[in-house]
Amino acid sequence: MMNRRDFIQITTISTAGILLPIKYIQANDVVFGPSNEKEILKPTLITPNNEFFALHIGDIPALDLKSWRLIITGYTERVTTLTYDDILKMKAITKMYTLTCIGNEVGGNQIGNARWTGVLMRDVLNKAGVKKGVKNVILRGADGYSTSIPIKDALHKDALLAYKMNGETLPKEHGYPLRFLNPRRYGMKNPKWLVNIELTPKDYKGYWEKRGWDDEALVQIRSGIRRPENKEIIESKIYTISGYAFDGGNHGGISKVEVSADEGKTWNEAIIWASDSPLAWSLWRYRWQVSSNDKRFFIKVRAIAKDKTIQGEITASGILSGVSGLHTVKVGIK
Repeated sequence: MMNRRDFIQITTISTAGILLPIKYIQANDVVFGPSNEKEILKPTLITPNNEFFALHIGDIPALDLKSWRLIITGYTERVTTLTYDDILKMKAITKMYTLTCIGNEVGGNQIGNARWTGVLMRDVLNKAGVKKGVKNVILRGADGYSTSIPIKDALHKDALLAYKMNGETLPKEHGYPLRFLNPRRYGMKNPKWLVNIELTPKDYKGYWEKRGWDDEALVQIRSGIRRPENKEIIESKIYTISGYAFDGGNHGGISKVEVSADEGKTWNEAIIWASDSPLAWSLWRYRWQVSSNDKRFFIKVRAIAKDKTIQGEITASGILSGVSGLHTVKVGIK
């Protein structure tokens, strides 16, 4: 919750000279908020709201719908202010998107899939009128967080301003009353608690970009094992291994998932049993029959995209662009 100091430190950020209720971030304010620390995510297509990971840079802002406004400024034909009711009156769209954090470790839990309801970003921008020469769109949240996306992203048919999550009003920790969804890019490009959209012909580096994280933040192909857990003791020689695979739609979606139980020497195709679109994860399973007398196994998974991209053992681009190594779990046979 914002305290009195936070409300006093209102930042004048818009090119129209409009004051916006954005928290001023000091170095000691920057912390991670709560996240889903469960060791194993349930293997369901839709992640329940209370199990969906949530990360933020400080306190969750307390926003009142009566005073909340979304203000569109910058290189627009007109400064435009929208209330929550204004947005609800626009054409609603529901889409299934998977979100994941750029800092998510291999096999980590900072990933989830939900049905999001909202309005197209381009419909909102059309109300303000987009001037020629716009290069980037700056997105600012009431928590002080900011980032930018290319104008082509903002005008894309999949760019959504969401106010519902899995059929419920957007939870506070997930950006109530409004958040942006840009599913081909990591969570840092999907800001919450939106209060300002600014169109600009210039480059703009937001909170994480200034700290060295990748400005493009394109989701890399990745997969994870959700069953069995690491170091699990399996009591049967026939076992169903299961998990997810996702490429953010950047490689056309997932076409195949393969599992290895011999440290990558041989690979076997799994069954993809649930998927919605390239912008949502695919869930897979593999019926494993133990054929040796070994008591210890290392199980690996890899995804193959529709453009033939094969998930590699090591991410070539480095941690600041997201990691995508092969998830491996160690299991024992009783």
